[in-house]
Amino acid sequence: MMLRHGWFEIRLLFRRKLTLFSATVLPAGLCVLTWFTVRDAPPENWGTLVGDRFTMLMVLSVFMTSMTIYTARRQSLVLKRLRTTELTDAGVIGAITMPVVVMGVVQALAYFAFCLVLGAPLPVHSWLVLLGMAGGLVLTVAAGMATAALSKSVEATHVTSFPVLVGALAGLFMVGSANPGVATAGTLMPLLGPADLLAKGWSGFDTGMVPITTSLGSTLLWAVVFAAVIGRFFRWEPRS
Repeated sequence: MMLRHGWFEIRLLFRRKLTLFSATVLPAGLCVLTWFTVRDAPPENWGTLVGDRFTMLMVLSVFMTSMTIYTARRQSLVLKRLRTTELTDAGVIGAITMPVVVMGVVQALAYFAFCLVLGAPLPVHSWLVLLGMAGGLVLTVAAGMATAALSKSVEATHVTSFPVLVGALAGLFMVGSANPGVATAGTLMPLLGPADLLAKGWSGFDTGMVPITTSLGSTLLWAVVFAAVIGRFFRWEPRS
């Protein structure tokens, strides 16, 4: 039942022009940007570059899409109606979330493959790359769900998403700082922990100045924060 509704959600998802743009044009744009700016980068820099682009992809595609979907489905009473079916509450969330996760996985793998074709070295620690990728997907979906929980309408998400967007984009600039304190603070910003895990998995543990424990701690911290917001503010019926 969950898979059947999830497949329906996938078809419904790509009927929206904005989602279709996020799923196709955005990854293509990142590939073009990578081609023109970093195709001649030394091997040791590829981890950081891929991690940064991964964050941009997750924020602008997975986060924005999941936030919009959860808000729209709640306000149009879809979530409420689905609870009257055979699906459990977890099944409803899984069915709504599945298309976004599938989209994120395909986008990330396609971009990683492009980087390898462009000349990036193979990841040093594949398990850490997978951990960073999985953590990034889970965290961005949770961020989207938490933001939707605070939004009264789809239009309101333009305001409620501002803290996550600003925090993530600020973190992207901070992690590249030569100052260890600033770099550490950047890794602690929303959604930057998984990106640092991915970067260190790609180029090795000695890449950058922030230890892996900080990245893991940041990922877990924001997972707890988003889960707390979801648990406190998530509603199955429209917010008034």
